[in-house]
Amino acid sequence: MPKASERPKLLLLGDSLTQTSFEGWGSGLAQRYQRRADILNRGMSGYNTRWFLQYAKDSGIWEEPGTVKLITIWFGANDASLAKHNPHHHVPIDEYSNNLKRLVISAKETYPTAGLVMITPPPVHHEQRFEYQKQRYGDKATGTLERTLDNAEKYADACKTVASQLDVPCLNMFDLMVKEGGDNCGFGKYLWDGLHFSSEGHDFVLEKLLAFIEKHHPSMSVKIDEVTKQPNNSGTVCTGIPNSGPYHDEIDHENWKKSFGDFQIKTDDSSPPRKKAKTEESTSPTAKK
Repeated sequence: MPKASERPKLLLLGDSLTQTSFEGWGSGLAQRYQRRADILNRGMSGYNTRWFLQYAKDSGIWEEPGTVKLITIWFGANDASLAKHNPHHHVPIDEYSNNLKRLVISAKETYPTAGLVMITPPPVHHEQRFEYQKQRYGDKATGTLERTLDNAEKYADACKTVASQLDVPCLNMFDLMVKEGGDNCGFGKYLWDGLHFSSEGHDFVLEKLLAFIEKHHPSMSVKIDEVTKQPNNSGTVCTGIPNSGPYHDEIDHENWKKSFGDFQIKTDDSSPPRKKAKTEESTSPTAKK
């Protein structure tokens, strides 16, 4: 039985959509992977890919102890800000693509056996952004969009292209929300300020992410007990991430010590030692600004 400190991990990299995930989809992952993996939330609100690369280098993200089983890489909501109206967050699309490549390469080099999931930036709801401006800034609201649906789509397409080039599964959150939200920008129900997720949006992200993991990384997918619909007993299965300790319904209360002694981890973790990620500066001129 592995020590608690050796419990596998799921590493979430991103901006505010990830940092705030424990309000919804991130806590949903923790619920699903209970007793199997710890969720490491490394989302940084307001960050673009340029800033996150520096943060990753300085903070030791590529030196997380233990075994990382799955990594989500979710950026673009800030990078896609319009250069004219929000230069603070804007990153040119070519640099954004290059930065995504660097993040993916670092993840692959450091955690070569981890499953990777790239996620596109979601859509932007214009009316909600205008309303948010009024609520936050009052008479000082500019009435000008600093983010747009069209530009978010361009960065979503760039994310998909990078994922294809690097052979990484990509969850197209932009298309899913737009299509399943319905007509007349119905995807607004998934957002509360035109950018960040509402409660319904968090539920939507969790549902799509779990289904995506099951399809593209089936050994990392946790299948809950069909009767109780909960992941807290022996009816729960995940071939790639073993349970920590026998479930209560696997313990003989009259001979409990033997039950613990007989407990065997079914999935042997044979991951090779992690490699140190490369930290060379990009050759992209814009990345050196």
